Amino acid sequence: MTSKHAVLGTVLAVLLPVPLVLLLLGSRGWMGSRHGSAESGAIVPVLNHEERRSLATYHRDCRRGSDCEAPLACIADQRVWVSYCTDSECLSDVQCPEGQVCRNVASTEGRPLVRYCIPVGLRHEGERCEALPSTRDEACAEGLLCGGRQGWCGRPCRRGEADACPEGFSCADVTPEPICLPSCETRGCAEGQQCIRFDEGVSTCARVYGRQCQQEATCPEDSQCKVLDSQSRPGSVWMDCMRKCGEGRPACPSGSVCYMWRCQPSCDPHVPGTCGEGFRCEQLKPEKPWVCRPDW
Repeated sequence: MTSKHAVLGTVLAVLLPVPLVLLLLGSRGWMGSRHGSAESGAIVPVLNHEERRSLATYHRDCRRGSDCEAPLACIADQRVWVSYCTDSECLSDVQCPEGQVCRNVASTEGRPLVRYCIPVGLRHEGERCEALPSTRDEACAEGLLCGGRQGWCGRPCRRGEADACPEGFSCADVTPEPICLPSCETRGCAEGQQCIRFDEGVSTCARVYGRQCQQEATCPEDSQCKVLDSQSRPGSVWMDCMRKCGEGRPACPSGSVCYMWRCQPSCDPHVPGTCGEGFRCEQLKPEKPWVCRPDW
């Protein structure tokens, strides 16, 4: 019996540490490094009050994930115009207030993802949206996700699946997850609208105010074609060839002024229609010049 007990003791001594090792390995996701971003591709967890208090960088300003202790991620929150280290607010819809849903939001470097409660919104499929909306008007309607660098509402999809997206849309692997993004380059647009290209292969039909510089051969060598749009005016864009200006660059041509590092058309607020259809004469600050800005 003594020999059997010795053998049994040896076996137990070998086996007992195994669960402990597995436990420690499983906890390395955030306990292994107190000063690094959470594992790439992971969902940042919801922390309790004591866990948040133990992290010196919780809700501190940040520029990148490495500025935050694990498992926190750096989020650029346009609602408050600040980037800060944070955990997730939720993991499922049941943890959100009525009228809100739990959605993935990309961190400053894309991954890891943070989950926030955001309102079920009014933006339709193929319209612009905000990843962290302040109001329903900035958020996607029920069943749609906000994705892509510029923020588009689309239904979730899986690339390679037949009929993953409706006609006029294609499945794109964008951040924070694949969604159906609009494309009008093959189907064309209704009368009075034109097909306008955006980032990541997106193109939408819109009424153009200003100069349709995408259809021309090129803008002048010293300028670039700029497209501006607004969530408050879906289906409309403002376009022009714009030249950079400022210190070390040539002066702006006659009839324009340097504003926000771009040569923009100058205007007289006392002369009606000086800016043309779709634009208004605006002075954002008393010391700034009057310039033609989109009327949205």
